[in-house]
Amino acid sequence: MRIYVIDDDGMWEDYYRRVLRGYELEFFHDGVAAIAEMDELRPDAIVLDILLTGPTGFAVLNEMRSYPELAEVPVVIVSSVEMRAELADDYGVVAILDKSTMEPRELRARIEEAVNAA
Repeated sequence: MRIYVIDDDGMWEDYYRRVLRGYELEFFHDGVAAIAEMDELRPDAIVLDILLTGPTGFAVLNEMRSYPELAEVPVVIVSSVEMRAELADDYGVVAILDKSTMEPRELRARIEEAVNAA
């Protein structure tokens, strides 16, 4: 299973590698590069930060939703930005986790749920 991790804070890469061990992870520090790669190779799920250098995570979500083949890819938002759950529903986000309070097992469980449901 291929998971794209879109987060411009490189300090989180080791965390994601440990928590999501066993998945094929591809890291992107900006949404533009991730969207370009999705045109070639569709991920099974995406872990997305909202505050990115350049276009925000919302721009990534908007772009994904404009392509039918990408609109179905489950997204787990992992961010320090507070979000309303209703807003995430509009974008097809399956879970919203707060970077400052999430547990590693919670992230893994949300990814497994998203991949199994897709």
